[in-house]
Amino acid sequence: MAEVAHRLNYKNEHVTKRWLKKNGIQIHRLAKNNFVYQIELDLVLERPYVISLRNKYPQKWKDMYRVVCKDISLYELMVMEMGESTPFIPMTKVSLRSKSDDKLYKSLLI
Repeated sequence: MAEVAHRLNYKNEHVTKRWLKKNGIQIHRLAKNNFVYQIELDLVLERPYVISLRNKYPQKWKDMYRVVCKDISLYELMVMEMGESTPFIPMTKVSLRSKSDDKLYKSLLI
């Protein structure tokens, strides 16, 4: 919790917990330690920036956010949270051997 308080620039742990609850971030407990998932904190902290991008650049906000986003998982979660679908990003390189393979590949992408 001290790391979260430092990141939020709070000195009091009670204020940090109140901020986390107010923003819907669940505080987990393991043994005697409290913790939060970093991805949840990142989503809440970057949401205002993404909303401003979406308002200023409605057509290309996803591309602009992808450039500055530090993690592809965070990017995809944010896009899903905003109610948008993520663009298809191929994970493997495909070697095409014939024109029929090329035709099949193009039909699968659509």
